Amino acid sequence: MSKNKLNFNDPDAVPGIICKSASVQPLEVSAEDMKKINKYTLSPLNPEDVFVFKAMMADNEQDDRNFMPFNLKALQDLKKLYPGKTMLKDHNRRADNQIARIFDTELKQDGGRKTALGELHTELTAKVYMLNNESNKDLIASIKGGIKKEVSTSCSPDKMVCSICGCDNMKDYCSHWPGRSYTVSEGGKSVCSMLLDGAKEAYELSFVAVPAQPRAGAVKSIGFSKPVGENEDDPTEDIKNKSCCISEVALKIQIADTITKIERNGEMNYE
Repeated sequence: MSKNKLNFNDPDAVPGIICKSASVQPLEVSAEDMKKINKYTLSPLNPEDVFVFKAMMADNEQDDRNFMPFNLKALQDLKKLYPGKTMLKDHNRRADNQIARIFDTELKQDGGRKTALGELHTELTAKVYMLNNESNKDLIASIKGGIKKEVSTSCSPDKMVCSICGCDNMKDYCSHWPGRSYTVSEGGKSVCSMLLDGAKEAYELSFVAVPAQPRAGAVKSIGFSKPVGENEDDPTEDIKNKSCCISEVALKIQIADTITKIERNGEMNYE
C-alpha cells in the first residue's frame, strides 16, 4: 500500500467518511415504536408487519483499535443525524442493498465512569426496523440467531484532530498516521490517534463480517489521500513544514490539470 494514501479497504470510500462498527440485538416492538416507525412509511404498518432490533453503534472510549475514537460531541451530533437513515446489506450504496431503516436513537451513560478525555462513558444506540416478510425471513432468522450481529456506521466528522500536533485533518493534513508512534518530547514517544470531534453528517448503517473494536468492533475507512512529509517521525519538523502539505482540493486540481495536459499532448492511453 502506498504510504501516500490512508486506505482501510472500503471499496466505496468517499472523502471524509468514517465507518465504525457496532452490534445488534432483537427488540420487542412497542406502541411508541410504531408511532415513530410510521413517520417514515407511506402506508401505516402494524407491529406484525415489522421486525425491530437495536444497534449499539458507537461509544466515546479512546481505546479504539483503529485509533480514530469519537468524543461525546460526535455521539450527540450523530444521535440527531441518524433517525431516518437507511440500513444496507453492506457499505455498497445501491438502492437494492437497502434492507431496513433507523427510526430512533438514544444516548446511554454509564454513571460515574469516565473516559480518557474525562467525559462520562456514553454509548450511542439506534432502533432499526425492517419489513417482516418472506424476502427478509432468512435475514431475520440470522439476526435472531446471532449470526448477523456486527454492523458498521458511516458518517462524516466535523473535525479529525491529530493527538500529536493538533491539526484538524478535515481542513488540512499533517504527516502523522493513526497507530504510529512519534517522538513528542526528549526521549518520549506517543501513539498517534485522530479524534473524531463532532459530526457533520450520518450516511447509513450496514452489516459487516469482521469486528475489531474492543466493545462493538470497528471497520473504519477514510476515503481521502494525505500527503506525507519527509520527516514524518519528527512532529516538530512536521509542524515547521505544515505549509508544504497539499489540501485535498488542491491535490484534485493538480491531478485534473495533469490529466488535461496529457490528453492535449495525445499521451493518454485508455487501454
